[in-house]
Parts: sequence; C-alpha cells; structure tokens
Amino acid sequence: MIMWRRWVWLAAVILAVGAMIFGGSALWRARGALREAREQVSASASFRFSVRPIVPVIPPGLESLGAPAVFNDAVIFDGHLYISGPAGLTKYDGASGAIAGRYRVGAELPPAPITSLAVGLAGDSQAPELWIGTWGEGLAAFDGRAFRQIRFDDARLRKITAILPVDTGRILIGTEKAGVLVYDGHVLAQFHSSVANVPVTALAGNDANLWIGTLDRGLLHWKAGALDTLDDVLPDKQILSLALNGETLYAGTGVGIAEIRRGKLARVIAPGYFAQTLLAADDKLWVGTLEEGMLSVPLDAHPGRLAQLGAASVCPGCSIRKILMIDGEIYALAEDSLWHGNEAVIRREDALLADRNIVALKMDSAGRLWIGYFDRGLQILNANGERGQHIEDDHLFCVNRIAHDAARGVSAVATANGLVMFDAATSRRRVIGQAEGLIANQVTDVVLRPDGSVIAATPAGVSFIDATGISSIYAFQGLVNNHVYALASDGARTLAGTLGGLSILDGPVVRASFTTSNSALKHNWITAMSQVENDVFVGTYGAGVLRLTNRGVWETFDDLRGTLEINANAMVATTNAVYAGTLDRGLAIYNIASGRWTFFTAGLPSRNVTAVEARGGVLYIGTDNGLVKVPESTVIQ
Repeated sequence: MIMWRRWVWLAAVILAVGAMIFGGSALWRARGALREAREQVSASASFRFSVRPIVPVIPPGLESLGAPAVFNDAVIFDGHLYISGPAGLTKYDGASGAIAGRYRVGAELPPAPITSLAVGLAGDSQAPELWIGTWGEGLAAFDGRAFRQIRFDDARLRKITAILPVDTGRILIGTEKAGVLVYDGHVLAQFHSSVANVPVTALAGNDANLWIGTLDRGLLHWKAGALDTLDDVLPDKQILSLALNGETLYAGTGVGIAEIRRGKLARVIAPGYFAQTLLAADDKLWVGTLEEGMLSVPLDAHPGRLAQLGAASVCPGCSIRKILMIDGEIYALAEDSLWHGNEAVIRREDALLADRNIVALKMDSAGRLWIGYFDRGLQILNANGERGQHIEDDHLFCVNRIAHDAARGVSAVATANGLVMFDAATSRRRVIGQAEGLIANQVTDVVLRPDGSVIAATPAGVSFIDATGISSIYAFQGLVNNHVYALASDGARTLAGTLGGLSILDGPVVRASFTTSNSALKHNWITAMSQVENDVFVGTYGAGVLRLTNRGVWETFDDLRGTLEINANAMVATTNAVYAGTLDRGLAIYNIASGRWTFFTAGLPSRNVTAVEARGGVLYIGTDNGLVKVPESTVIQ
C-alpha cells in the first residue's frame, strides 16, 4: 500500500514537472511569437508622406547658368530612352540621339539631384510608370504625361540610392541611412526591422528573395523571412552594383566582383577592377568600370575556373555608369555620353560652367563673376557672361571663399591648400601657405582690409598678413576656438566665428568672446556673418541666423525658430535684404523693411544653397547642384 502511494506521488511529481516544462516551453514559444509579431508590426509601421502633382513654377527673370550634364542612369520607358543626371531628365527617341523632352530639377522635377531610375507598377498605378529617386526630395513618378512627387516627411528617408519595382505592385526603395523602404501606392513602410538602418547602395531580386548591397556591411540576403550576411568573404564590404543571372548573383565592389552561388562565394571575377555597374546578358557579364570603360566576362558553368576578361571595347578610359540592353543590343552609359560598340551615339552638350558643386561666389569691380567649386578649382566668367578661364591645380581645387579689393586690384581665394592671391588682370601672383608662415594650409575665410592687410581664417586659428610679415593667434591667446569658419571686419575690429562661439578682436587681441554658456547665442558653431549698418547678422549651423547689435546684444527672430543650418560663408547683404544659404530649405531672406524672414526655393536646382552673391539688383545663388541668377525684386516679399 505504501509502495503504491509512493508510485502515485512520483507520477504526480513527474506530471507536474512535465506540465511546468511544457508550460514553460509554450510560454517561451508564445513570447518568441509575440516578439516576432512585434518586429513585424514595427517593420510594417508606416511613415508619413505626401503626394502632389508637380506644377513647374519658374520665378520671373530666373535664369540657370548652364552646368555640365552628368549622366548617371538610363532606362527605356514607353518606347523612349530616358537618361538622368543631377540636373534632370532627358527624353530621347530611342538611342538615336534626337531629344524629345527635357525635365529640369527645381522645375518639372523636385529640387534635388536625381540618383536612380526604374520602371514598374505601384498599387495605384494604371500602367507602368517611370520611378525617379532623388537625393533629398524622396521619390517622383512619371506616367508619360505628368510628374508627381512622393515626399516623405522624415528627411532621413528622402535620400534615395536605389529603386526596385517588383511584380507584387510594390516599389522597394534603398536609402542612404534608413535601410530599405517599401511603397505600394498607399503606404510607405520599412521593408523589415532587420534592415531598417542599413546604408543601401544597390538592390536586386524581389520582395521574397532580395539582395541588398550596402556601403560598409557587405551583401545582405533576405529570403524566407530570414536575413543572411556575406561580408568577410567578399573582395570588399562596399558593394557598388548587383546583377542577377538566374539563381547566381554578381556583386561589384571597388576591387573585383563576387560571384555568389547558392548563397556562397564561388569565385572573384575581375580582381582589382572598380565594378560600378553590371549587366548579365547574352551569356556574358558586362562590367562598367571607373576608368577602364566597359569589359565583358564569359559566363559558364564552371565557377571555380578563372574568368577571362574581354578587352575594353567600349569607351576605354571612360567611367561607365550604367549598362543596358536596347532592342537586344548592349549600350554603355558614360558620364558624358552613351555608347553602342565603339560609337558614341549620344553626347552631352557643352556647358558654361566647369562643374555643378558651387561653394563660393564673388563678382569683381570689372563685372567678372568668380566661382569657386567644391573640388574643381576656380572659374572666372567674363563680364559678358562668357566661359572665361578655369583654373584647377594643386592649390586651386577646393575653394572656400573669394574676396576682392577694388581699390588695389587684388583678389584672394581661400582654398584647402593655401591662400592664392591674384592681380587685377586675374593673374596669379602669390600662394601663401604654412611654409610661408600661415598658421595652417587650409584657409576657410579671408578678409582684405582697406589698409592692405589680409586676415585669414583657418582650422588652427587666425593669421594676420601685412607688410611686416605674418602673425597668428589661436586658443592659447584667448580665441574661443581654434577652428575658425567665418570672418567679418569693421575698422580695427574683427569678428571670428568659430566652432565654439564668436570672438571679437581689436587688432590681434581678443577683447570678448560669446558662447551659449555666457550669452544669448543659440549655437556655438558660427558659419557665416554679414554686416548691416552697425549690426552683424550671424549664421549658425543649427540655430539659423541671429543678430548681434552694436551694443553687444544678441537678438533672435521669431520666424526662424527651430533647427536651421546656415552653410559656410553663404551669406550676403544688400540695402534691401540679408540672404543666407541653408542646408535644406533653400535661400533664407530677411527683408530689412519688414523685419521678416522668408524662404525661396522656386526654380532652384537644389535646396542646399552653398553660396550667394548680390550685385546690381541681381542675385547669384549657388547650390551643390548648379547656379541660377534672379532679380532681387523677384525674391523679396
């Protein structure tokens, strides 16, 4: 009897333990399912966006100063060839070279450089559409008659790097930092939380079997609800291009092409080549390189065999941006031309400007417009508006600021590698750098004073150049921060705007400094300054523009509240207004008569205004995507 009770007790214990184990297992599975469901809900959480038709509005008198076209993508849509670039979209009658239409960024298209093209259907499309990715303004779509913009509220989502329409009526969108998005015509959401913050460079496949090229994380493969990563086995973790050939994927990098079979690296093709675009067709892998034109690689069933490269038969020495098939023939898109075999069937037109990325503007007393480029040196347009001279060398390549002294016929160009001095005939007379006594080679701003002296701002302090030589001051002598971005000068007084606040100098002596901790200054990073009578308008990188009165009082503006970045030295004042170039809101305009700020974006090729000049009632507005001029009366409200 006792033995029987023991067995009953033991059975009860076993059952209880089993129930606990089963219950715990069920609970664990339930929690796992809940966690997965939460991830799915998070992944499918929608983002706010707006859809609007694009109605071109060109302000009266606005004129674009022709920047060179740069081709970066091409597709066939509705029987026509469309070629895109930062400046816009051009429609051709096939590959014949006959232009059938032009669509400009800032007019028919959103004010941002175009990055990518694709053709496909979204859920609300009546027919296939041309989808256009931009760098900063989200997505645009063209049905052959009209454009509409799909603009995402979150600025992080608006820098698009790749577009992949899929058969399910969804558009997969690769972004610079926000991973992969999906748009179905009604909802914009993350593709999945596992790729939410990935820097995407390329997409291939479909929404059930998706390959994702990244900037620094190698190759990602989404399949059956799981994400695999290939990175260390690749030639490089930065993926430039992708191409599918059946179940085999080719991933182009800066040092060769990875052939991926059944999810694993089979071999490296074209080692050492910068494979920035790929196309698998006609039993060949076509490779567009950075400097060697287009190459071809035979595709065979022997992945272990070393692939033999064909000679560069298309545009040797060219940078090939896209390879596409038109009517069964292979075409290669270079930065300035479209090639079929060894013939350029389309070439870009000549342009007035040497480059698109403008960082400095200044007109001299002879009416010549001096243009400083981000990395293409200096151009001086003739007074009649002709192309003039373009100078690009070891010193004149990255220009930060330009200043003129009409009385002495002297011009100074601040560059990343010294201060370059010119005479009235635009001949270079002297280069001043660290070897000559400057505190640093990089010059961020320059002031030419009436007494003939020169003040140079650098990341290491401020240098004073006069007939006696060069002297400098930095933080040890009281400067609020060594990294000086902007200068303003009034008599013996100099204002130095730095990364850490504003210092006021009397000659070479610091008399006062303002920071957010000891004044009403709203942001320490000072980027631009302009004097209006006895006051100074001070641009910051984050708090917009403030005014420093001659009494030393900081004043803010009610209509400039919130975060606002003013670009370095992108500020100028006239008797009517103060103009400040912003990072993403166009040209900020302060009407001196009304005391109000407004923003001007209509007709601009980009909302990133990087340079401003005003002369004779005309504004010259430089952006990272081109240059326009417009009457001052047009922009002042």
